[in-house]
Amino acid sequence: MPVRDDIRVFAAAVRAHLDDLPADEVDDLLDGLEADLADQAAEAGDAFELPDATTYAAELRAAAGLPERRQQVGGKRIPVLQIMRDGWRETGAAVRKNPAAVWVLDLLASLRPLWWILRAVVLYLFIAPFLWSGYAWMTGPLAHLIGAVQFPGIVLMSGLLLVSVQWGRGRWAPNRIVRGIRTGISVVVVLLTPFTLVSLMGSLQSTVWDASNNISAVNPYTPGLSADGERIRNIYAFDAEGNPIPTVQLFDQDGDPLTTVGRDNGPQRYDSYFYGGGGSVPVPYVIPGGNDAWNVFPLREIPAGQVTWNEMDDLTKAAQTSFPFERVQPLPTDVAPSRAPSTDAAAGGPATPTPTPSAAETAAPTPDGSVTP
Repeated sequence: MPVRDDIRVFAAAVRAHLDDLPADEVDDLLDGLEADLADQAAEAGDAFELPDATTYAAELRAAAGLPERRQQVGGKRIPVLQIMRDGWRETGAAVRKNPAAVWVLDLLASLRPLWWILRAVVLYLFIAPFLWSGYAWMTGPLAHLIGAVQFPGIVLMSGLLLVSVQWGRGRWAPNRIVRGIRTGISVVVVLLTPFTLVSLMGSLQSTVWDASNNISAVNPYTPGLSADGERIRNIYAFDAEGNPIPTVQLFDQDGDPLTTVGRDNGPQRYDSYFYGGGGSVPVPYVIPGGNDAWNVFPLREIPAGQVTWNEMDDLTKAAQTSFPFERVQPLPTDVAPSRAPSTDAAAGGPATPTPTPSAAETAAPTPDGSVTP
């Protein structure tokens, strides 16, 4: 059936009133419109009248659940951001019709200064780790937050607070670019806030747990023998004349062997604290038929850079170490201790002199690390 010209003009006018919608939606709304109107015109004859195109387009929108057409400015379409702002205002106006919603909005409005502070704090905790590691011996978000009371943390925090408060008051945003930056930063802060709060709570719990268990990062636990928190690698002994003692056994006040590895080294025949660390690795002397002699000093060492993570091969590389000094300052004769008298002499009997062992009689390690008397 041919379509009348006035029907084609009407359909074009309706399409023009829907031009703010996507093309596919317009096609769906106007699908078969001209054919339906042509059928109605053929049935009604001269009594057929076309409706108003504007009204008909609005009815199509309402029936499809689409928003009303917005006014255009200067023949151009309204920018998306302006449409969003208008929609936000309309939503706010609709919400304010509810008294309970008005009360909540007013309460939130009174809390805006807290948001300004929170925005500055979250930004500070995000930026601070890039500038310094922590506060004193502490690390983590809690340490950086405490560091805000000291330089340079106080400078950064003060600057962020000033900018955030001024932005909240509508200041320091003279153009669209700065306002866009302000909006972007606020969105990022909103996304970071939950993670920041969780991290702060974890850091606080860790700090409280360490304090309750007397654990301090100032004096961390170092296994084995250490001095001022630094692990001792080897020990070198010198006699009263300042000469190096090639082999010496050391014991503590309870008569137990004094070692550098402590109790946590395990059965390994190397110092696990230094193994793989890049430096030389001490190994014990081997007493035939006995345990490893970790208290015989100086210990042999696997040279630095020769660790292959094959224990058997690495142990074969262990060798005697060089003393740090060829000779040290001898002790004065009145300072060097004398050998204690025997118990027989103390009881009044004749004192039997204790022979001094010669160098040949002193226990000396063999090249393979075993100690022979």
